[in-house]
Amino acid sequence: MHALVPLVLAVSGLPALLVAAWMSRANDIRSRGQALHWLLVGLAIQAGAVGVYFAGDDGRRAQGIVIAMVVLVNALIVSMVLQLRRNRKQP
Repeated sequence: MHALVPLVLAVSGLPALLVAAWMSRANDIRSRGQALHWLLVGLAIQAGAVGVYFAGDDGRRAQGIVIAMVVLVNALIVSMVLQLRRNRKQP
């Protein structure tokens, strides 16, 4: 039961890594930038899972790691949206 939460968290980060691999196949610059952002999101979730695992039974430490991970993932998503708006093709 001790490793169940980090395992669920790590599995929930795998789709972001798969999306990054799928998006990196395209040759345009926007797809590569998006792939990088998705990769960073997936790695942040994986790092959060490792941190929660090593936090163990210390609830305050695990809570701090989860809050930091959520803030980082949301900041990366905002960065991705801003990059997409900035690199929008003009008609």
